[in-house]
Amino acid sequence: MPEQIVIKEGAIFIADSHENENRKNFLRFLYALKSGEIKTPQLFLMGDMFDFLAAQCEFFVKFYEPYIDVINEISEKTEIYYFEGNHDFNLAPLFKNVKTYPIGAQPVKFASKCQKCVFIAHGDIFLPLVSKYALRFLRVKIFLKTMNFFDKFLNFRLSKRILNKLKRKILDYKIPNFKELAEAKVYRYNGLCKADIVIEGHYHQGDIFELGSQKYVNVPSFACEQSYFIVEYAPNIKFARKSVKV
Repeated sequence: MPEQIVIKEGAIFIADSHENENRKNFLRFLYALKSGEIKTPQLFLMGDMFDFLAAQCEFFVKFYEPYIDVINEISEKTEIYYFEGNHDFNLAPLFKNVKTYPIGAQPVKFASKCQKCVFIAHGDIFLPLVSKYALRFLRVKIFLKTMNFFDKFLNFRLSKRILNKLKRKILDYKIPNFKELAEAKVYRYNGLCKADIVIEGHYHQGDIFELGSQKYVNVPSFACEQSYFIVEYAPNIKFARKSVKV
């Protein structure tokens, strides 16, 4: 069994930036990392960083090329872990030094310096069977390659329509009784192995709940709040919110 990766002091968790032609905050964040304005030994990209990205879709690979290039540059000096979401998947061919985790490999077990067991996932797991396999079908490479062929023939009109539709999606919302949802999620994680801490993106809430001896961490949506969590050990692991809003 491979040794668990330890989450380091100063690690950054960032999620759900949903970048498109109208949202460029994540790109500015990446350039700040590259320049050293923001420093971290580990970067956890928690999924849905783009409105849509898959390695088999030429239009989107070209559209997000500046992001792909700078992430690859940062990964030469910084550990990067990418938890694929429901908007970004099949990413391994795009990022040479980034450890990518497809939905089928999530949750992933990490460790902390204070001997805590940590489970990390984008968040869209433990779904009903129909939803689960429908979403996984959309990630099938041959399906995406076929769609790319027709999209290219149509001068990428399909991709442009998808991007135009997604940029109008409402991302800033509150989920009623989110703590109860978090408790239910932690219960499902406990069916795998009891976790001290569960970290997810996906829900755009940015909440942290103490659930008895366990902790549930939902990383805020960067698209909505331009904020992220940074790890501090004092001595137990903590998640401090940082903002890049001006």
